[in-house]
Amino acid sequence: MSRVIRKSAYKRTHIIFISFTFISKEADGVETKRDFIWKMGGQQGQGVESCGEILGRVLAQEGYSLFSQRLFASRIKGGHTTIALRIATKEVATIGEHVDCLVALDQETIDLHGHEVPKGGVIIADDAFHPKFDAHSGCIFLALPITELARKYGSMQMKNIAALGMSAGVLGFPEDPFYGFIAERFGKKGEEIVSKNKQIFKDGYDVAIEKLQGVSLGALATPPKKDQLYLLGNEAAALGAISAGARFMASYPITPASEIMEYMIKVVHKINGTVVQTEDELSSCMMAMGAGYAGVRAFTATSGPGLSLMAESISMATIAEIPVVIIDVMRAGPSTGMATKVEQSDIRYAIASGHGDAEKIVLAASSIEDCYYITQEAFNLAEEFQTPVILLSDLQFGMCKQSVPAFDPNRIAIKRGKLVTEGLPELDTAKKAYFHRFEDVEDGISSRTIPGVKNGMFLSTGLEHNVFGKPAEGQADRVMEMNKRHRKFAGVAKAIQPFTVAHEDTDCDLLLIGVTSTNGAIEEAREELEAQGKKVNHLQLRLLSPFPTEALAPYINGAKKVLIVEEDLTAQLHELFAINFACHDKLLSLLQYDGTPFLASTIVKKAEEVY
Repeated sequence: MSRVIRKSAYKRTHIIFISFTFISKEADGVETKRDFIWKMGGQQGQGVESCGEILGRVLAQEGYSLFSQRLFASRIKGGHTTIALRIATKEVATIGEHVDCLVALDQETIDLHGHEVPKGGVIIADDAFHPKFDAHSGCIFLALPITELARKYGSMQMKNIAALGMSAGVLGFPEDPFYGFIAERFGKKGEEIVSKNKQIFKDGYDVAIEKLQGVSLGALATPPKKDQLYLLGNEAAALGAISAGARFMASYPITPASEIMEYMIKVVHKINGTVVQTEDELSSCMMAMGAGYAGVRAFTATSGPGLSLMAESISMATIAEIPVVIIDVMRAGPSTGMATKVEQSDIRYAIASGHGDAEKIVLAASSIEDCYYITQEAFNLAEEFQTPVILLSDLQFGMCKQSVPAFDPNRIAIKRGKLVTEGLPELDTAKKAYFHRFEDVEDGISSRTIPGVKNGMFLSTGLEHNVFGKPAEGQADRVMEMNKRHRKFAGVAKAIQPFTVAHEDTDCDLLLIGVTSTNGAIEEAREELEAQGKKVNHLQLRLLSPFPTEALAPYINGAKKVLIVEEDLTAQLHELFAINFACHDKLLSLLQYDGTPFLASTIVKKAEEVY
């Protein structure tokens, strides 16, 4: 029976930032935009997120490639927030570097982001707050009746639909796809609400075109329709868990990981699974471990503060050899830090969490699409190697949307490793010939049974133990079991693709390396550097522990210089390479820890300095 157990109510408001890129082209003398970014700002609770959500979903259905990013304050309501949309006819995986159309619901948006609009760009501002802007900037400034239209149709909540219509008019998108989406989105509220939203969209659309007086931002290439999804990295991870056969999740709400649990709650009844909202992160990890011990594929999701609380449980799972998946959506720390800002500063802790020699597998998603596939791989590895698997994502992936090709649920086959469910020989209790659950085998991976398997052994403990699982502190048992647990990790790097790489050729002048959401900015930087005639490669790490030194060696050795790009202060990713490679003189760092994601131009500038 599927069920959801929630111990407390939990609700918060958050905002998205998305951006759009287009391919340059000339058609009938009309410039086709190579890059286009739309951005909207206001206070949390003003409908900024839903406006960007509708715009993004409509354009995704039309076949455009999108990437999103949320920038919002760490509070329930109020505080400045923006959503930007980047659109292209080829895949994009990072935000752009300018804003072609800025929609401002308050003066703060103009003050903070007006400078991002270049000459020829457009600023749409609600005339209700008497907007002020330097008209000498060279951009088009339109004070439009956003609040007035909402008042006309009887609801201030409709300001975002008015702004959406104005945005579509300025960008030159056709109206019909938006009408279809409005009907779908508001259909449950009745025909009158649908009609009003269509009318206010139309009014906004028309007034924007009228005020532009024939000025165009340029034509946008129309892509072919394609089978794609537009979703959060957190949603992709949840779908990956479901496809992997996970049927139990225990979790405690925490930004920016909560959407994983929220998505699972929405669909758990369809998969005959269970979601438990626990009292804290320690409980969530222990419950997931218990389910894993019982044979159910189980997981939890958290961020840095929650991962800290799970350390003791992780250590127990390593010695008891219990499979469990822990998704850590990293945010800016330490402590509460900046809960709504991106950072990659959990790398060191994810690898070292758990006291003693608590070895585990640590993975890192390389894209929002990969959040789906690597989650499936995480469940396979947890059972194949009978160990905790920590999967790193980050806020940029977790809470930002991207258009991705429709997932292939059959790409990653379910592998349960040495799980024995039947056919065990009868026990000879007189000779105490019990099943050797922790048998010392060559590859370090013992056969595993689960409670209920006839003639199996179900004793599992956090104490050191012998081959049966019985607590044992003798020197021989201790050394044997420690060596066995260590030995099994030798095969991990061959069981998963440890990294993605732009070019298989290992020789290059500069090798760019990153982890999680730096991928898109690094890849755009590589393309720009190569366009300058430079020989550059890009490697994005997917396996952090055990560190894939052997697989990485040809690329490190073949590069004249290696630039490691990461969002933290203490160069935690660089540290891994410095520990495992002696060529310290060629290992360089580019660090950013202000809570914002990398821009491609920042990486290009640093690369040109060190090239």
